[in-house]
Amino acid sequence: MRRITNPKHPNADQVGTDVQYRGETHRITDVGGSYFTLVRLRDGYPDNVQIDDVNNGNKRD
Repeated sequence: MRRITNPKHPNADQVGTDVQYRGETHRITDVGGSYFTLVRLRDGYPDNVQIDDVNNGNKRD
């Protein structure tokens, strides 16, 4: 039997949360593969960042 929909991404629950990345506050707006799309709250600049860089950085804080 064929699967009709893809399973939910394991990090999908983190979308919409604010994180500290490179000393500034960013919001996670999208997740796909092994990357988050972060938007810097100061000026709205988007950036694609690996999930491990964001999650491991928050564990050290």
